[in-house]
Amino acid sequence: MLAFGLGLKLLCAIWALAWAGWVLVRGQRTPLHLTWGVFTLCMGALLVAEGLGSTLGSARLWLLMLSGGTCSVFWLFTRALFRKTAAIGPFELMLVGGIIAPSVIKPVLIISGFDAPIEILVSAQTMLSSTALMLSVWEAARNWPSTEHVNERRLRIGYLAVFISGVFLCAIVFNTAAPISPQLVTLIEALCAAAVLAVGSIAIVYRGAHPVPEWRPAPEATETDMQLGQRLVRLMDREQLYLEPDLSLRRLAQALGEPPNKVSRAITAGLKAANVNQLINARRIAHAQSLLTDPDKDSLTILQVALESGFNSIGPFNRAFKALTDQTPRDYRRGRDLATQGVAAE
Repeated sequence: MLAFGLGLKLLCAIWALAWAGWVLVRGQRTPLHLTWGVFTLCMGALLVAEGLGSTLGSARLWLLMLSGGTCSVFWLFTRALFRKTAAIGPFELMLVGGIIAPSVIKPVLIISGFDAPIEILVSAQTMLSSTALMLSVWEAARNWPSTEHVNERRLRIGYLAVFISGVFLCAIVFNTAAPISPQLVTLIEALCAAAVLAVGSIAIVYRGAHPVPEWRPAPEATETDMQLGQRLVRLMDREQLYLEPDLSLRRLAQALGEPPNKVSRAITAGLKAANVNQLINARRIAHAQSLLTDPDKDSLTILQVALESGFNSIGPFNRAFKALTDQTPRDYRRGRDLATQGVAAE
């Protein structure tokens, strides 16, 4: 078990250092890429130091010194991953500097033989590192994406699950009174490192294709907002306006005889929808579901269902359908067929 754990740590070190090298040579110079590059460099140094141990001689101290920024830089990476802008100000610099400083000072004190303050430094670093870890959880949980951003929600859930599980194992299990063998500790540390690198790699690739979605707190609804929202719902359902492919906020405002900004507020505050597109798509998808569950409409292709539901093409239809139902239109229709066969068999 020990050999497997150490080997996994070294494989993770290669993985982490490869990421750091990619960021240095090929990566974009954005806060997201730069913080990920620094984090993987620090993590790679830590894993090499732990994987090779005393065979590194005095070089191990310097690798551990370099690894001192792992927790703090991971927090900066998390900020950049889940914020539109992630400027680094005085507070961020002070926290990162406070976490890194003990790792820089400690090897110097050990080499000089003056090790009296080391325990105080370690305690301060542990406290500040714990703060950075809690802030990382907060960054991933704040401004939770709306239901229309299903993949963004899944990214955050996976990110939090892996991160919190790793923190629990490393910070709680290892500090219990129950004895844990060094072999098991090494294996758990290696698995945690692999999980963090995996979810971080997925996250940075995903973010390259999907920018952080806009988030704005919904305004407080007034009686006027709620009444106008209900008028809008009745109008859309009665006239089936959502079946118009080019339906827009301006078109809805004209139909209601109200200013567009007033209608927009009624949608976000009165109806608690993220935006007008979410409101329209919800009704379009409900209409598509009625077509897909109707045996008399089986002759319609998925494209025809999309067009009859108000979509201009099949791509946006498939994405909107899956976002709201967690199924593709084809799977939804197939599920109806399977349910029908099950009832017939009974």
